Order: sequence, then structure tokens, then C-alpha cells
Amino acid sequence: MNILKMINLESFLKYKLCILVFILVIIQTSLGQDMNKKIEARQPDFVYNNSEEFIKSLNECINWQERNTTIWQNVPREIIIAQAVIESAYGTSRFAKQGNNLFGVMTFNLDEPHLKPLGNKNSKFGAKIYQNKCESVKDYIIVLNTGTAFNHFRELRFQMLKNDNLNVLVLVETLTKYATNPNYIKLLKKTIKSLRKENEKLYGQKENDELAESYKESRKQQKERYGKG
Repeated sequence: MNILKMINLESFLKYKLCILVFILVIIQTSLGQDMNKKIEARQPDFVYNNSEEFIKSLNECINWQERNTTIWQNVPREIIIAQAVIESAYGTSRFAKQGNNLFGVMTFNLDEPHLKPLGNKNSKFGAKIYQNKCESVKDYIIVLNTGTAFNHFRELRFQMLKNDNLNVLVLVETLTKYATNPNYIKLLKKTIKSLRKENEKLYGQKENDELAESYKESRKQQKERYGKG
């Protein structure tokens, strides 16, 4: 009788231990999932007071965006930074300040948040408004990765990566449809080259004459297209 009691007690303790382990596993899994969600949901802050800080914050957004992507989906960093510099003038444009729009991305869906060009309230399009600037980076990358206007960009990127021969200055030649300006590719190349000259330490703050001239040209073109955005 005592032996039976001991067997039953041992079985009961093993059962309780299994239940306890099971509960601990569930709790640990839930906590891990919650922590992962919090980490994934946390975007970097985009704070800047000058060109160097702007590019540093932009790089942090790119890193955040690339955390769950492959090289086949990534847009070369030099292209992202150069286009943000051109389209937002280092984050000082109206679209960047009021709409967090760093890339001049437009929308014809006027039901979604947008900014109309100055002096053109009846415009049938507007610059998209984003919750924050990292969302602008995210959307820009989606545009290049899905837009039919950039099929050639994606095909050439694939071939270059496949052959381990990524040439940014050649790849940007496929972005002719990004802007209506016929000199846009020339401007983009000039900006990339100028940034490279200042990039011995992660894109320095100084602006050489060539880059300054590129900004003037870009701002003039933006005013012609969209008003003073």
C-alpha cells in the first residue's frame, strides 16, 4: 500500500512538473514575441540640424529598413542619399518639413494626406505626407522595387549583383522616369560624385562648389515643377 502511494505521489509530482514547464515555455515565448514586436516597431528618430546630421539620420533609417530585406531588394545607399539630398535639399524643403517627404513622391489619390504645390490649389496631384521621415524612406524603396517605371532599374540591379559588379553611376541611368527633368540623371551623378568627395568619413558636412551648384539647379527645377515645395 505504501509503495502504491509512493508511485502515485511520484507520478503526480512529475505531472505537476510537466505542467509547470509547459506554462514557463508559454510565458517565455509570449515575452519573446512581445519584445520582438517592440524592437521591430521601433523606428530610429530622424533628428538633424545640418547636412551631416541629416545624412546620419538617413543612414539610420536605411539600416532600419534593410533589417528584414536582402541585397536583391535593397536600393544602393548612394542612390538613396543622393536622391534625398536632391529632392529635399538636406531635409529643408517644404515637402520635407511639412510632409516628411524626402523624395518628392507624388500621389494622384487626393483622398490620402498630401501637400498641394504652392500657387496651384487645383492641382490633381500632391506630395505624399508621411507619419515620419523613415516612412518616406520605406515608401521610396517600395516605389523603386514595385513601380513599372523602374523595371529596367530592377533588372540591371539584379544582373550587377549577380555578377558582383554593382556600378551605381551606371545603375542610375535607369531612373530617367523618376523626374521629368531631362537633366535629372546628370544631376544625380554629379551629386553622387560630389558626396563621394566629402565621404571620407561618412559624408562630411562641407559642400563643395559642384554640389552647391547641383542644389541650386535642383531647387530651380522643383520650383518649376511644384512651386516652392
